[in-house]
Parts: sequence; C-alpha cells; structure tokens
Amino acid sequence: MTTDEASGAATTLERPERTISVRGISTHLFEAGASTAPPLLYLHGASLGNLWLDFHLALTQHFHVIAPDTPGFGLSERPDWMRDMSDYVLYFRDLLDTLGLEKATLVGHSLGGWMAAEVAVWYPERVEKLVLTNAVGIRVKGSPIADLFAMNAQEVLMACFDDFAAAAPLMPAEFNADYLIGQYRQLTTLASLAWNPTYDPKLERRLARITCPTLIVWGENDRLVPPIYAEAFHRAIAGSQVAMLSGTGHMPMFEKPQEWSTIIADFLHK
Repeated sequence: MTTDEASGAATTLERPERTISVRGISTHLFEAGASTAPPLLYLHGASLGNLWLDFHLALTQHFHVIAPDTPGFGLSERPDWMRDMSDYVLYFRDLLDTLGLEKATLVGHSLGGWMAAEVAVWYPERVEKLVLTNAVGIRVKGSPIADLFAMNAQEVLMACFDDFAAAAPLMPAEFNADYLIGQYRQLTTLASLAWNPTYDPKLERRLARITCPTLIVWGENDRLVPPIYAEAFHRAIAGSQVAMLSGTGHMPMFEKPQEWSTIIADFLHK
C-alpha cells in the first residue's frame, strides 16, 4: 500500500498496512490519515506490535499516523546486531529519513515512550512535539517498576488493566506453537533492552535536553509503572505538562481510547 492509498479516513477493519525497508530492516507499519495532516509517529510498548485499534483510528482524525512494529516485535524483524537502545535510536532516525519526514510528533507508550524520549534527547531537531504515556526508561528510588520477566500472563494482565475486557485485542485466536515462539522472540527483544538494568541510568539527567512541547499521560491506577514516574518525567523535562486519567492503569489507550486520544489531540493542536 502506498502513502497515497493509506491517506484519508481508515477503519480498524481496513488495516492500512505495508512493509518498508529501513536500511535493510524489513519494517511492518500501519499508516493512515490525510496526507496533508501533521505527521505523528506512534511507538508501541513491549509485545504490542501489529495492532491497529480504535485509539489509532481516533488519532487519524487529526494526524497522519504512522505506527511501525518496532524491530523484534509484531511483524518487523530484528537483526542480530540490533542489541541495545542506541541501535533503536539510530533506527528511528533512519525510519524518519526513509519516510521522508524532517520532523514528526512522537507519541510513545511504555517501552515506546522510553524510545521516543531517547530520540528527542539525541535528535531534538527531528521531534516537533512529544507525548510520553506510561513510559519507562528511568528509575524512581523506592518505587520499582514491576518485573515482567518474573510475572506470569495473568499477573501481567492484572498489573496492566483495570478492565480485563479491554485486553481482548491482545488475546490470540489460538495458543499454538507459532504464538509461543512469537512471544519468546518478543521477550528476547525486551531482555536485550531492559534486562539488568531495566532502565537507562543516564536518561533522567539527559531529559533536560528535551526542549519541544511535551505531554506526559498516565493511568492513575498503573500497577506496572507507578504514577510517581509521571511526576519524575515532568520534573526532568522543562515546561512539560501532565495528564492523569482516572479509572485506568498501564493501558489507557485500550481502556479509555477516546479520552486518551482527545487529551493528546488537544495538546498537540495548541
């Protein structure tokens, strides 16, 4: 699918997807929204690739949304040499180049928030505005992030969702060998980025380099990444704003997609 074909309104059923090569890395992505609208690059959290859901659709009403599967997640491959966050920061710069975007707004959730923050630190000239939602990447002493590697599937679900019905898009049609292999591949990718330590010890200090307008969105019941992390990001990024959403946890875009997308759209239109 070309960019022109992906432009305009899209529905969740249409799955406006294509695959591109980013310096030899086969990258699956979704792309929709008017081609004349401001570009928005959405960076998903761990194991949340290959999804085109209501919250993506809501953002396409205002922006030209590009939602890639981060290498190692969804349908995008991860080369053996792609092992740490610096490789991913360079990859996202190359992705912007491949898409022909000098600047874009970055919206990142969880692991994707960490990646978006790193891109804004190292390539501030490429980031128009920044939205971090339930982001990881830093440490708050006395308030550790839950250890995904020590949790079973039920524990992860309970830590991430207030409304378990909202997790339906993440449930596989069948728990077969392909699904288990895919989960192992994604956990291996996560381990390469967030295993001892589970954060970037230098990122919090470097966040002061971010000068673009920044919004921090959090679910007030987040049991995976406590809301105190929203305040830590807010303190570190000058001029940033914080929006706390009630009745939701680590996955506000799943549980409250309209409220989540409206808050972001209102901020980005200022």
